[in-house]
Amino acid sequence: MRTQPPLFLPFFVLVWLAWAGVSNAQINATLKFPHETYLASEQVVVTLTITNLAGRDITLKGGVTEESWCLVQVNAMRGQTPSYRANPPVIPPLFIPAGETVSRTIPLHEFFELPTTGQYRAKVSLSYGASRTQFVTPAAFFNMDPGHKIWSTTVGVPEGKQNAGAPRLFSVLSLQRKEGMFLYAKLENQEDGMHYPPYFLGRMLAAVAPQMQIDRDNNLYVLHAASDDTYILSQVDIATGRSGQAVYRSKTPRAGRPSLSRQPDGKLAISGGIRVSEGELNERNSPERAKLSSRPEGFKSPN
Repeated sequence: MRTQPPLFLPFFVLVWLAWAGVSNAQINATLKFPHETYLASEQVVVTLTITNLAGRDITLKGGVTEESWCLVQVNAMRGQTPSYRANPPVIPPLFIPAGETVSRTIPLHEFFELPTTGQYRAKVSLSYGASRTQFVTPAAFFNMDPGHKIWSTTVGVPEGKQNAGAPRLFSVLSLQRKEGMFLYAKLENQEDGMHYPPYFLGRMLAAVAPQMQIDRDNNLYVLHAASDDTYILSQVDIATGRSGQAVYRSKTPRAGRPSLSRQPDGKLAISGGIRVSEGELNERNSPERAKLSSRPEGFKSPN
């Protein structure tokens, strides 16, 4: 005779599943990128947002073996998966009050090498509680794009500077995003593999070509139109990799667009433009980008 299962078993299973669902729903987390597309080797930051649904304050931290509570995962949709860096940053414990939502930024470029173009998928696995319950965020996607090279030149580091005589390649590239067209600069040495992350110069008008000049100390200057009456002057120092920006506008409505030129003595000048006051300057908070608070040596206004 066939034995019937106990009537209480389905109810027990439902209770267990409900308890498991509550346990797994103690937190909720999502990932969001500020942009879908980045220039290859650009610094990529993603925002991790976590909501505490446990009904009590919680602290996300490593376990007794000091493993991280936050494991970052990036996979290529096609081709080779990005290499994991040898010394990734340590993510400190995170306190979340009951019912609250907190957000933290994660610099993916500090965890992975991202020089290869293509589409990538990112996830974060979170461990929490005494039982080290796992929660994996839904996947978030981003693209690494080679961009379009507008201009490039190779110059040497001047005497008296660090790495004097070493060749350096300056490049200026544009990148199309759904938000518009954006401009970048790159500084690298193809011989020894030295390179800085691409310098983000800002939004550009696609109809107005940027102007590039090298000053007498072999530093790069780029003047581009960010809007119909806003022009950004960017500088990249060949020896230190430091950069900065200043804002210009046309002197008068009839003056036309400002023009960046190199004088016979090697100094640079902007004609047809007037610099915006210090209080209106665009700030650059990235630590490797210094503000152009004063005109660098070798730069002058036309007489």
